[in-house]
Amino acid sequence: MARIEGTQSIPSEWKTAYDGTLTPLMPNGAIRGRYPWRVPGLQENGSKVSTDQKTQRQRWLSIRDKFRNIDEATRQRWYAARPVWQSLLWYYNYFMMSGLMGNAVINDKGAGVIKDINHYTFGLASGTAPDATITVDACDPQKSVPFFFGAGVLLAEADIPVAVYPYLKSLASTQMIIGASMGLSYPAELSVTLIEYI
Repeated sequence: MARIEGTQSIPSEWKTAYDGTLTPLMPNGAIRGRYPWRVPGLQENGSKVSTDQKTQRQRWLSIRDKFRNIDEATRQRWYAARPVWQSLLWYYNYFMMSGLMGNAVINDKGAGVIKDINHYTFGLASGTAPDATITVDACDPQKSVPFFFGAGVLLAEADIPVAVYPYLKSLASTQMIIGASMGLSYPAELSVTLIEYI
């Protein structure tokens, strides 16, 4: 660390080199070395860039390029759906992070980013063809997918567990109908997660 006395004067032709080497003058008159702006070994195709870093950078660039190709209407939908904690770039940041985490639909120019996730618990009555009608939060059926928590397990007589395999029969904007793969001797309580994509 060096200390400057009096007024610091840096010739304009040296200003860029100075800014890339030393910090600005601090109130106590000190200046310190700055970490270099450019580290060639860590930049693209540098000798210190690992294979995993190259792979991650390529994923990031591909997601960036995908965002550039999305139509204006889709971007407007994301902006209109922004949460209360949003920044003006929330839809871009959300898209990039979702794309990197694998939520972006590869063949759909990223339109598969998750918009909303809701969990529902429902009951199936006993009988040969039980159905359950569930009222859900408003969603776009064309962009929503239900995920059941595996097979529901129904505790039968003599403490013998019986598997119940629920499946989706229909999905509308405010309700879904769920059936079971076989008849039930006893009522069953099950859960489903409805994921809506943007």
